[in-house]
Amino acid sequence: MPRKYEVCLLLDPELDQNGLNEEISVISQVISSSGANLVHSELWGRRSLMYPIKKKKEGYYYLFYFECNPQELKKIEEGFKHREKILRTLVIAKKEFPEFVKNGKSES
Repeated sequence: MPRKYEVCLLLDPELDQNGLNEEISVISQVISSSGANLVHSELWGRRSLMYPIKKKKEGYYYLFYFECNPQELKKIEEGFKHREKILRTLVIAKKEFPEFVKNGKSES
């Protein structure tokens, strides 16, 4: 049975707009190709970090909401490990998506 997940990614701050768009496209493809249903994604922007990560003091925060089985989640996490522009990942299981996501579809 599919479960709901939220993934927060911290991306390399040295990416320009085209590089950021390409990286997000590849990440979306990693999520979709593993069998997950990508519901919503959003850029939170470039933010300062509390401490350096891989010698970077800033990073782009990007959120993804999707539904998948736990086996598919392992494939997604493996796909993230091979992306050198991803500084950190945080995967959270959700009971419900935020209000802007209804019936498995994004309203924004």
